Amino acid sequence: MELTVSEIKNDFDFAQYLKIVNSFDFVNPFYRIWAGNLDEVIDERLFYFTLKGDKQKTLIVMPFLFLKIGSQVEGVTYYDVKSPYGYSGPIFNADVANDTFITFWILVDAWYKENNVVTEFLRFSLNRNYKFYSGNLIPTLSNVKGEIVSEDLQWNNFKHKVRNNYRKGVSENLSIHFVQDATDQQNIEIFHNIYIRTMQRINASIEYHYSLNYFQNIIELSKNDFLLAIVYKGDIPISSELILISGDTLFSYLGGTLSEYFNLRPNDFLKIGVIKWARECQYKYYILGGGRKDNDDLYHYKKTFFPKDEDEIYYTGRKIIDKPVFEKLNRILNTADSNENYFPSYRNYVK
Repeated sequence: MELTVSEIKNDFDFAQYLKIVNSFDFVNPFYRIWAGNLDEVIDERLFYFTLKGDKQKTLIVMPFLFLKIGSQVEGVTYYDVKSPYGYSGPIFNADVANDTFITFWILVDAWYKENNVVTEFLRFSLNRNYKFYSGNLIPTLSNVKGEIVSEDLQWNNFKHKVRNNYRKGVSENLSIHFVQDATDQQNIEIFHNIYIRTMQRINASIEYHYSLNYFQNIIELSKNDFLLAIVYKGDIPISSELILISGDTLFSYLGGTLSEYFNLRPNDFLKIGVIKWARECQYKYYILGGGRKDNDDLYHYKKTFFPKDEDEIYYTGRKIIDKPVFEKLNRILNTADSNENYFPSYRNYVK
């Protein structure tokens, strides 16, 4: 078995990657869009891992970001590895043997040591693709995953507050518009405007202030497996959500709401509108994700839509490959007072 590392530098490289990814039985939509900001990457190098059983068949693929650490240690440049935003980690088919996973992680760790990698931070998918992970596996967030059932049962399952908020939206004559045309630039711009204003309002990290070009790219990459939902008050768009689709499942990705219209409860109106659309189109699940941290207000808000459904646990993986250098970087950058939940801690101080 062989581990191959390839750099993704342009659209052609990414297209080759997509050919391999699309050969697997099931792939969540985040694997198809993770390089949507390829043109904007400055100090990040994009790779994927392939483990080959023979020269014809790819068994495992894992995209990751190769991040240079700005501060050298004793004149040597080091790197961190992390997975792209969203659900990630290894991709594989169900028939891959356990021994293959064990070998895969051994070879990955060996490559890290050979290439001055200090730490690895992975965001895994919800399909338990962390099998035989060689690092520290952490249950990080409860993710709300709801089943789309009959209209009456769904309505009764909503929390009382959700039903009242939806009625509020109806009484205010809110309407919802769905877009599945990747060439509809006007509505993509409407979504982006609401999203950016939301990021500014909540003081989100600059890395989440995605450009219009980023959204145009990922919508094109999704190959029409997406849905834009936009809620209007009259002619004014006030709330929007970008949803990625794979198989029978909708994945809530990114969205926002204009704060001056909070009192109309447009986000509740939007979520129920999407559920109705999903039922009509015979989709089975709607994954809303989790909070910014586990069990926070955002998580509890999402849970009000599917209070009786069992959550999916979102796992992250943390690994220190070079502990002496890791400790030296923490001393150099004086991270003693940093957020203990941020890994690696020195990433709060260096880009």
